[in-house]
Amino acid sequence: MSPSGTSLDLAFGYAGIGRWDYDPDDGALLLDETCRALFEIDPGAEVTQSLMQSRVHAEDRERVFGALAALDTEGAVYEEVFRLDLPSGTARWVRGVARLGIRDGMPKITGVSFDVTTEQELLAERELHLAEMNHRIKNLFALVSAMISSAARESEDKSALVDNLRGRVAALDRAHSLMKKTDSTQPLGLAALLERVLAPARTQQTIALSGAEVMVPAKAVTSLVLIFHEWATNSAKYGALHRQDGEIAVTWTMVPEGLHLTWRETVRGL
Repeated sequence: MSPSGTSLDLAFGYAGIGRWDYDPDDGALLLDETCRALFEIDPGAEVTQSLMQSRVHAEDRERVFGALAALDTEGAVYEEVFRLDLPSGTARWVRGVARLGIRDGMPKITGVSFDVTTEQELLAERELHLAEMNHRIKNLFALVSAMISSAARESEDKSALVDNLRGRVAALDRAHSLMKKTDSTQPLGLAALLERVLAPARTQQTIALSGAEVMVPAKAVTSLVLIFHEWATNSAKYGALHRQDGEIAVTWTMVPEGLHLTWRETVRGL
């Protein structure tokens, strides 16, 4: 038993799939109720080619209708994804799929259209994340190259070079860990960033952080982590973090020119 037309209408409508027929000879168009709703065409309105073209985004129009016009052999398939330019201003993406058939000796195109806005938005978001990731990887390679050059200049022997690089790579790892805890595109608190960098070098020393809440842009986190790592490393070798009674006070304020940060090291009794 084959399903009735009413059952098919119900199934297609429930799925949000609009059906349409197009006569390439006389340009006649027939849209079902779901398809009219998709393109925001009133139930009683006449459907013309000019009306349908006006509903398709100007940047997609030539491609969409060119592909439809290119159907010239029986069984030829049309499939396009495009944006709509709707009277309501709603942003909507549609996928149209159709096939050219012969009916009573005349060519007829039968097709369906359905909303793929969510799919396109997810795809755009994925592309954005991929572009961001590629940008970060490119920057990381440049940063590692600069780190190697800098460590080579500062190190007296291979052992010192290895220690220098290991410390800087560990600092990069801490920066990456901080970024993983939040959305990698969102800013991070300056205090949290300082605490994370200073923690590995600290034993019994006093470390005081003071300043208004300042959010560090995501693109600046890695650079700041490396700067603070250098300061902490120098302090552990020669400064306050080298002494159990050492103290570090980091204060910051926002000024018209930007962030003003002070790093002060002292040793109790000196």
